[in-house]
Amino acid sequence: MTASQRGLVLHAVLAIGCLCLAVPFLTTVFGGPVGYLLSLGLYWLGFCVPVVFLHLGGRLARLYDPRLATAQSWVAVVLGLQVALVFAAGLLPNIGTIPLEAFALALLLALVNAPLEEAAWRGGFLELFADRPVLGFWLCWALFTAWHVPLALAHGIAYEGGWPALVGGAAGLGLIWSAIAWRTGSIFWVSIAHLFTNLVTFPVLIARNGFV
Repeated sequence: MTASQRGLVLHAVLAIGCLCLAVPFLTTVFGGPVGYLLSLGLYWLGFCVPVVFLHLGGRLARLYDPRLATAQSWVAVVLGLQVALVFAAGLLPNIGTIPLEAFALALLLALVNAPLEEAAWRGGFLELFADRPVLGFWLCWALFTAWHVPLALAHGIAYEGGWPALVGGAAGLGLIWSAIAWRTGSIFWVSIAHLFTNLVTFPVLIARNGFV
């Protein structure tokens, strides 16, 4: 691997390791909801934002090319179906019990989280591992999945389906999003899918754990 590739991987591994300690600590000291939000802020500021500005620099804009080849028209269909399935499985059965404040907070979090995560994970590895796409693909998928392990260690936070659904869902969705990003050479469509996925999963998490 090149120095820039090693730097990105090391940054991700260190961030995940630090968050394995920080998430249970913050959620114990400040309580589940506040500690969880602080953990997300630490993740965004400690990993996502530095990847965008330090590892990618000015190369991020070209990763948001929305154009698809005629043979890639399936992308929108697959991602639309993915979002619909997540909605049907997660939000739809609970929608009547979720207050409007939960949807408002979910929207705020999704607007920050989805673009930052896609830029840092899919964007970072897609760009820096352009010369070794297979290695970049699997490293991105494995580390993106692993980052959800610290969230599973949060105290006072219950996930729909428990921690296997959290980590397994990240693995499954990460595989789909990574496959499409590497196939299209763009993170535009997966960023939109990620945003809508957060919009239909975060309200349940927020309402169930007393964020609002």
